[in-house]
Amino acid sequence: MEVIKDLVRIKIFREEKAELAMLKAKAKLISAEEALDNARKVLRKHKEDCIAREKELYDDLCTRLVLLKDINSVTLDVQLMAEETTRLDEEVEKSKEARDVASEDLAAAKAVHRDAVQMRQKFMEVKDVIDAEKLAELMRKEDLEMEEVPTKRQFETEDPGEMLEIY
Repeated sequence: MEVIKDLVRIKIFREEKAELAMLKAKAKLISAEEALDNARKVLRKHKEDCIAREKELYDDLCTRLVLLKDINSVTLDVQLMAEETTRLDEEVEKSKEARDVASEDLAAAKAVHRDAVQMRQKFMEVKDVIDAEKLAELMRKEDLEMEEVPTKRQFETEDPGEMLEIY
C-alpha cells in the first residue's frame, strides 16, 4: 500500500509541476500579447508621425524657392521614414510569431496538465479501491473473530469427556 501512496504523491507532484508550467506559459502568452500590442501602437504612432512630418516637409517645399538638394533631402527623409515603417512592420510580425509560439506552448502545457490530472485521478481511484478492499477485509476478519468468540465459549463450557465420545 505504501507503493500506491508513493505513486499518488508522485502523481500529485507531477500535476503541480504541470500546473506551474501551464501558469508560466500563460504568463509568457500575456507578455507576448502585450509586446504585440505595444509594437502595433509604436507602428501606428510612427505612421501618424510620418504622415504629419511628410506633409510638413512638402508644405515647406511649396512655400519657398527650393534647390535640388532641398528636394533630395526631403526625398531622403521620406525614404528613411518608409524604411523605419518597414522595420516596425517586421517587429509587429515578429511579435505575432512570438505570440503564436507562446499560444502553442500554452496549449501544450494545458494538455500536459490535463494528462497529469487524469493520471492522478486514476491513481487516486486505485488507492480508493485498495483502501475499500482493505476495509472490507478488516471487517471480514472482525466478523470472523466475533463468530469465534461464542464458539470458544461454547467449547470451553462443554464437558471434555463428551467431546471424546464424539470421536
